[in-house]
Amino acid sequence: MQPVLTVEQMRAVDEAAQACVPLDVLVQRAGTAVAVEVLAALGGSGGAYGRRVAVVAGPGNNGSDGRVAAGILERRGARVQFFDAKAPPSEIAGADLVVDAAFGTGFRGSYDSPRVPAGVEVVSVDVPTGIDALTARARGEAVRASHTVTFGTAKPGLFL
Repeated sequence: MQPVLTVEQMRAVDEAAQACVPLDVLVQRAGTAVAVEVLAALGGSGGAYGRRVAVVAGPGNNGSDGRVAAGILERRGARVQFFDAKAPPSEIAGADLVVDAAFGTGFRGSYDSPRVPAGVEVVSVDVPTGIDALTARARGEAVRASHTVTFGTAKPGLFL
């Protein structure tokens, strides 16, 4: 059985983890997990070389996870392009894969995801941006992820 925690329960788990492990270590681990998923989606560790990866990164921990993943992917030869989640483009063209590291489970408000061409995979960090992690209700034009790398446990909104 896979555990599922609400956002509030996960926040308490995160606080307990940070009491034992420095935040930068947790971010490094999370970013590495995202990079591993991206590499698999691109066809394995050799699949990143020369590939174009767009990263939509926000100001919080999700954005930090995305930036760590981007650094790993760049070291594997990927060409990474960053977009600010606070002012994303209306469309992301020319990417082989998109990393959605815009906002996480604590996001409030509405988000209009950039359009991604058909066939381009999207890897979301923790929860697709614009999806309520508790109810799965979309706020605005939420990200449509091909893959979601979540941490600790799954959130109810990933199953609803």
